[in-house]
Amino acid sequence: MSRPNLMHADTLCWIAKLGTFSAAAERMHTTQPAISARMKELEVSLGFALFEKRGRRLELTLQARRFVERVEPLLRSVKDAFNDADAVVNPSGTVRLGLGEVSMTWLGKLMPALRKSLPRVTYDVELDLGVKLQEQLVAGTLDAAIVANSRTNPELVYTPLGSVPMIWVCATRLLFTADGRSRSLDDLLRHETLWCVSKPSDFFAPAYQELRSFGADMTNLSTCNKLMGLIQIVASGGGIALLPKVMISEHLQSGRLAMMPGSLTPQSLDFSVAVHRNQSQSAVQRLIAELLRLSETLPIGS
Repeated sequence: MSRPNLMHADTLCWIAKLGTFSAAAERMHTTQPAISARMKELEVSLGFALFEKRGRRLELTLQARRFVERVEPLLRSVKDAFNDADAVVNPSGTVRLGLGEVSMTWLGKLMPALRKSLPRVTYDVELDLGVKLQEQLVAGTLDAAIVANSRTNPELVYTPLGSVPMIWVCATRLLFTADGRSRSLDDLLRHETLWCVSKPSDFFAPAYQELRSFGADMTNLSTCNKLMGLIQIVASGGGIALLPKVMISEHLQSGRLAMMPGSLTPQSLDFSVAVHRNQSQSAVQRLIAELLRLSETLPIGS
């Protein structure tokens, strides 16, 4: 049996992690035919089939899965050996970073400091809901993500970043009747459109439960999958919503938005940096350390 090379073994590991030849080709910056050729050569070297058909899909054989389990730790060790001291002290490369709209607002404020502390690191940012970002972390298509209230996936490691205050608001003009009288909380909850960020966002459940507990007319409930869009709707007089204070501070200062009257409970979302438990890239680890350090002087909810 000829000796399989490291590139072929690494290719098989990426196919196992990402699920398809095309995804592995994209990750390894090559073509799908090149990936297929590598797998044929690896099968010859190993002496057994790597894939079997399941309908229209190809699945790894038992022998291939066993090979991947044994070779992945070895490949990580080889990659670590080729990382020189400069790469450890001054990490470089592109970090694939998953963010939501709140964390994107915060990251924008941090970029000058991050640029100074990690000058050779760039970012490939993916904006999505936290549950989707965690799926991508598990699949290996993201290196790190900032997520809210989600610390349940056993394949991920979560490092707390801080909390973001959430407040109930509406357009200031909705607080008054046409003749200038103040409207009660009950009147607003029964007659105005109620807005929540769409499921499966971590913003949905706390807002929904609070509205129900105050007897709101839930037949008036609508959802929106983007916070910035929802802020514009509410600021234009389109209804009531629980929104991150950090994203609406200018609207509050200008008087365009106002806090709801009565006793609706302000809430908060706890944010964490999430990575796969096998994540060991120096650039990713340094980025997490910098985010934690900067969060002490510029909290995520500020």
